[in-house]
Amino acid sequence: MKDIVTLSGDIGGGKSSVARILAERLKFQLISAGAIQREIATAMGLTTLQLNERSAKDRSVDDRIDSYTQQLGQTGNQIIVDSRLAWHFIPTAFKVFLSVDPEVGAGRVFDASRSDEKHSSLADALENNRSRTQLETTRFLALYGIALRDYSNYDLVVDTSFVSPEQVAEVIESSFQSWKAQAHFAQLWMSPKRLLALQDVSASRTANMLAASAPVQLRSHGGQFQVAAGHDVIEAAYREAKPLLPAQLVAI
Repeated sequence: MKDIVTLSGDIGGGKSSVARILAERLKFQLISAGAIQREIATAMGLTTLQLNERSAKDRSVDDRIDSYTQQLGQTGNQIIVDSRLAWHFIPTAFKVFLSVDPEVGAGRVFDASRSDEKHSSLADALENNRSRTQLETTRFLALYGIALRDYSNYDLVVDTSFVSPEQVAEVIESSFQSWKAQAHFAQLWMSPKRLLALQDVSASRTANMLAASAPVQLRSHGGQFQVAAGHDVIEAAYREAKPLLPAQLVAI
């Protein structure tokens, strides 16, 4: 089996930062979606801006990028691919999705002040992220028939909302090693702080009176999480300042 890790995730989820740290920890080559686009643009005698402009009108550009990514899966080894869709085109890879609370993600985008992403306020960044996410969801479903935020597509989902990129990379590395050894590992790691804000406290007390140590179980629809069980575990983890908590995804 080849050693390939793909990183997808929400806008503002910290993919680039985590990918760099993970590449250093694993001693793998890092290949980003931007690098793939630059490689193809150079081969076509275009700038990346010209390539982006052409891709809006010419589906063959997307096809070329997709084909390049597929080839990485066939010929590459010991690589990390930082790309929204690499998991789809390299199905044998260890597939990771980085989730983030929408407001936290918007704050990161706003603070970054990128030249191509200027926002007048945090609220503007939040709305722009929501719009981009919806467009992305619609586009990927139409072009590829896939739901990017169907978390069953991934081997590992990590919530980056309130933890450092180093902590996220550590979880990914440990899970990747377990995956290679065919050992058990938690598919989902979430921030207790984020989960605490999602739950209905009155309902959680009733649900957990007889099961204070029940495992944390979450439902997900359209990228949104809902706490199904383990409310008291979440509250205890929050009080103990645990950065991340293992959880299970259950059917709606």
